[in-house]
Amino acid sequence: MSDQSITTPSRGLPFNLDAPTLFIADYMLRVPLAVIIFQEGLNKFPDLAAGAAGWQVPLVLWTLVAVGEVLAPIGLLLGGLMNNRFGDLITRASALAIGIIVTAVILQVYSSAWLLMRFHVLMAAGAFFFALRGNGKIWRPI
Repeated sequence: MSDQSITTPSRGLPFNLDAPTLFIADYMLRVPLAVIIFQEGLNKFPDLAAGAAGWQVPLVLWTLVAVGEVLAPIGLLLGGLMNNRFGDLITRASALAIGIIVTAVILQVYSSAWLLMRFHVLMAAGAFFFALRGNGKIWRPI
């Protein structure tokens, strides 16, 4: 790497942003979020009716959440691999679904014990980050 690449401004920054480094950093957030949510979704499938009854939610809603918790993480991971508008849309839709599900959990479970919800707040923040940012390659605000 030449000294010029270190000092050449990139998007107004005093250093050159390395695309492979950004890709790795992006997936360091995507992968843990996707794995955790995917596992939560898989855990619901052995007995959907008992889970819905235990959480006191309709079976249809519980099933939609379980399916969302399985499909959305896959979309979050695959969407990041597509360098086009479709991949950006998949990333945003998947992340929005994860964010809504985790926010619902926060409201349902932690409404009175707000100190215990830190982990879920981090998951929701990560999900809403990707919902707003997408893949970060297609649309940028002015």
